[in-house]
Amino acid sequence: MVDVLRVIDKIHELSPGPAVKYKIKRLLKQEVDGRLFNEFYNSKWVEQLKSNQHEDGGYGRFHSQNSKVKQKYPTTERAVDCMKMLGLERGNPLIDKLCGYMEGILRHEIEWPDGYEKNKWYRPAQPLFVASKLSVFGSAIKELVEIFDCWHAILKEAFQNGEYNGEKANKISKELIGCPIDGSYIGLNSIILVEFFANMQEKISEEIKKFYLKWLHNNGKPIGYTSVILNRGLNNRFSELYRVYFPLSRFTCFKTEFEEQLCQLKEMRDPDGFWNFGRDFACQKLSDDWKSRTRMSIDHTVLALQLFV
Repeated sequence: MVDVLRVIDKIHELSPGPAVKYKIKRLLKQEVDGRLFNEFYNSKWVEQLKSNQHEDGGYGRFHSQNSKVKQKYPTTERAVDCMKMLGLERGNPLIDKLCGYMEGILRHEIEWPDGYEKNKWYRPAQPLFVASKLSVFGSAIKELVEIFDCWHAILKEAFQNGEYNGEKANKISKELIGCPIDGSYIGLNSIILVEFFANMQEKISEEIKKFYLKWLHNNGKPIGYTSVILNRGLNNRFSELYRVYFPLSRFTCFKTEFEEQLCQLKEMRDPDGFWNFGRDFACQKLSDDWKSRTRMSIDHTVLALQLFV
């Protein structure tokens, strides 16, 4: 759909930094040699993640920000989001230590750092918050598998007849997690579950994935924890929309379901095939800074290409 290799060749001609080169390798599913990885792993944004990581592997609170404490990454979730956009994987101290921390929470070996909110959804939501972020990097621990199996059962029941059924979703969620979920912040249209299912999508049938994305796309409701209403397409604030499209793009049926929106996005490129969404596009930078419009365009283009490959 997009002439990816031609655009990437143009990016390489501009001598991008190691994070951009690394991200391109990941984008094209190419092997990353040791030298490039070392340059990337010691680059600005990864060093920032390393220097702010706590001794236990986390970043302080996990999900609920403490407004009284100023820190570069207000929650572990936010740090994971940055790592995900950079393309970091397991196999290095930063990620392995973080994954060990999240696995420890799920195994009840590490205390939940946030405390518990007084609503009926929070206790079943807490392990979901952690499992969703751990699934970014993958894990074989049984606790993650059990949480996924539980939510997968809810997803399958809710779409048993092809259309979303809130009553069925509530009935099975009461049985499995102790509370109804329809319309809540852990409803099936929550970004937390969108990301969880996207990261584990190989375990979900193609039929259910198609039903699920069609419903997300057309139900007219915001994606939980964002302002995005997907049937508004590119009329959403783009930073928020990208936050939703980024995990959705992992689904095998994404390009078919969102074909019209991807065509519109393609038309936003400049004559060289580059995107630039402006400084209001809030995302993890790849280049060291955006003082140069060229560097900003390189970063925006690499991130946008991820939706097409």
